[in-house]
Amino acid sequence: MRHIYSFCLLAFWPGSLVLAQTNYLVLKGNSYSPGAYNILIGHFAGNTEMPGQGNVFVGAQAGPQNSTGTLNVFTGYQVGYSNTTGSNNVFLGSWAGYRNTAGNYNAYLGNQAGYNSTTCQFNAFVGSDAGYKNTSGGLNTFLGYQSGYNNTIGGSDTFVGYRAGYANTTGLYNTFVGYQAGYNTTTGSNNIIIGPNSGTAITTSDENVLMGYNSQAEDGLHNATAIGAGSRVAISNALVLGSGVNVGIGTSAPTAKLELVSESPHESGLRLTNLTSQSPPTAQTDQFLSVNQRGEVIKARYQLRINNATEWSDKVFSPAYPLRSLSSVASYVGQHGHLPGLPSAQEVVQQGMDLTRLNTLLLEKIEELTLYSIQLEQKVNRLDEQQAQVNELKSLVKQLLDKK
Repeated sequence: MRHIYSFCLLAFWPGSLVLAQTNYLVLKGNSYSPGAYNILIGHFAGNTEMPGQGNVFVGAQAGPQNSTGTLNVFTGYQVGYSNTTGSNNVFLGSWAGYRNTAGNYNAYLGNQAGYNSTTCQFNAFVGSDAGYKNTSGGLNTFLGYQSGYNNTIGGSDTFVGYRAGYANTTGLYNTFVGYQAGYNTTTGSNNIIIGPNSGTAITTSDENVLMGYNSQAEDGLHNATAIGAGSRVAISNALVLGSGVNVGIGTSAPTAKLELVSESPHESGLRLTNLTSQSPPTAQTDQFLSVNQRGEVIKARYQLRINNATEWSDKVFSPAYPLRSLSSVASYVGQHGHLPGLPSAQEVVQQGMDLTRLNTLLLEKIEELTLYSIQLEQKVNRLDEQQAQVNELKSLVKQLLDKK
């Protein structure tokens, strides 16, 4: 048995019945044989013959063409006007969902929200003119005045903010949040744009991430990321931060463009996986990068440093230094093929050589050579003295022989 609900509302002013020429104070549904469990309130609300059930139509000409549509809630003037078979929809606001015919599971809240939607499903449009031109795009969430206004078949988009995603027509899987975020994007897909006036320069770009006030990307890029207020990325497959931004890794208060703080002291925390000590050199240079006392990377000339005096070679000149004899050195070289105290070529190939240690050892050998030179000079001087004495004796002998 069908249940028919009719509602009559009379408004009285003391002593008189108030009737305005353009208003209907007596509300009468448009259905003479409505389906079960419908509530129709308003002039021509609902269809004259409407088998659909469980609908709530409130407002003049709300859902006037509904036939088999069920479980809809339409509230406002001409809301859901063209709906025939669409079900499980909630339309609130004048002309909301006006052209919807067979769309299901949509929520349009606001004046003309989802106005041109016809057969789409699973949309949520909140705000006047939100999703206004959407026809069949589904799985969209538009929140804000004229958000997603020009969208037609774009789906799975989320636009939040005043005119966010305004120009989007067929773009898919976009997320725009903020005042006019992604305003000019038309067919771009898989973009994330967050921040007021962000992403307004792109129209067809895909797979980009822009975050921060007025963060931008050149049009036509893909996989480009700009983070920070005023940041701008100009090439694909790039990450750009806003000007003046310091990046901290392992620290919450970076004071340089990039500051790394490792978990262990005396470690940089930086690893170059594909550039190791085994990598071949690609250029020859006398320029070096080093760190100063604050750990800042600087361009510097190579400067050899030692931790204490015992690491240097002055010990060679100590009277207690065990200077090898040259015959001992000759024997060692003959046996090992290199000077004593220095690594062999094979050891350097396998283990490398600390430059500070190498310079110390080389200086040690130079100082040993100096001592050997001094010893040789002393021997030469003694030989010269002996030769002078021999020459003097020869002269005396000659003089004696000449007197005979």
